Amino acid sequence: MDKFEVKLDQAARAAWLSYVGGRTQDEIAAQLGVSRPGVQRLLALARQEGLVKVRIDHPIANCMALAEAIRDHFGLAFCDVAPADVDAAASGAPYLAVAAAERLSRYLDRTDPLTLSLGTGRSVRAMVEALSRIERPQHRFVSLVGNVARDGSANRYDGVMILADKTGGERFLLPAPVVAGSVTEKEALRDQRLYQAIVEVASQAEAAFVGVGRIDRQATLFQDHFISEAELDELLSLEAVGELLGWPMNAQGELVDCSTSRRVTSLPLEMFRDQTLVALAGGRDKGPAILAALRGGWLKGLVTDEHAARHIVATEMTL
Repeated sequence: MDKFEVKLDQAARAAWLSYVGGRTQDEIAAQLGVSRPGVQRLLALARQEGLVKVRIDHPIANCMALAEAIRDHFGLAFCDVAPADVDAAASGAPYLAVAAAERLSRYLDRTDPLTLSLGTGRSVRAMVEALSRIERPQHRFVSLVGNVARDGSANRYDGVMILADKTGGERFLLPAPVVAGSVTEKEALRDQRLYQAIVEVASQAEAAFVGVGRIDRQATLFQDHFISEAELDELLSLEAVGELLGWPMNAQGELVDCSTSRRVTSLPLEMFRDQTLVALAGGRDKGPAILAALRGGWLKGLVTDEHAARHIVATEMTL
């Protein structure tokens, strides 16, 4: 056995004592008859030669691996994957809300005034509800989606009002239905001074937090009466799989041109190319819609759960 093999054997012993035996470096030094710096060099050699392989047996480790794969593949600024119940198809909504609230709080903690935009949906509202109260009256919050349905009922998933109440910040709501009754009505709404004022505020936002909607029989747009069954059928016939701010997308993230998209009053997605657009959504059923938004290059950040993340990775890449 040559000198290097002897050194490698000693490095393996030091690594075993440290990582498996839980011994301190002083205890290892005494047992192997070397100095404490000598133990440090042996441990470094063990890592360098690949003798030490780390396996963290905890659900969060899987989440971190999924998050890193998605972030790197799609070139995101960040991706957070919250753990979810492996035996349930539904999203880990509470964990997702907390993870999203943590991201949002990084902006809110600033003392300099800033503007943030919010979409709508269960995940957006849950994120805001998970936030702790903090006095930030210098901040502004603006809604990117109309806050009423065609029948005049309010959008129950709008989070701007709650966020403003929790921070004391200014609030700006988009004065329009999610989908106008006609193209003429949409154009008239967009020409209004109040609508233009909201567009101006939103253009100054540093980041936007939005939900991701699925396009199927359980779609929020359909279930909450923002679109009719005939309009849903049209979207499905055009192979729409998801929506951002009400704008329908196909599986490749391309915007779908149809009678509904021509009447959507939400601010156009193109205006967020230079902003940090963060999507919040989880659950296996949201996987195709989230993947579409990623493929389309619309997102710079994503907060999702393990179910949706696994769908994205299994469909798009090999982890």
